[in-house]
Amino acid sequence: MVKKLSDINAVYLNSEALKMINYDETLKILEATFNSERTYQYMNVPENTWIEFLVVINSGDSAGEFINRRVKPFYNCIEID
Repeated sequence: MVKKLSDINAVYLNSEALKMINYDETLKILEATFNSERTYQYMNVPENTWIEFLVVINSGDSAGEFINRRVKPFYNCIEID
């Protein structure tokens, strides 16, 4: 059974699509919880993609658009409970 990441890097969002994003630098896992309450872990995501994601969020751009264009097409994922 795959477990959720520690909340140490968790960012809670007020987004149409995403509720929370999180990242583990050691494991290179990006975790995304959608407003549907489904949580996915994307594997082998480089730290620079995480940093880009944070820049997008801090600038007020769409977190959902970022994950759809820069994460989902390129990284394998699993759904976790």
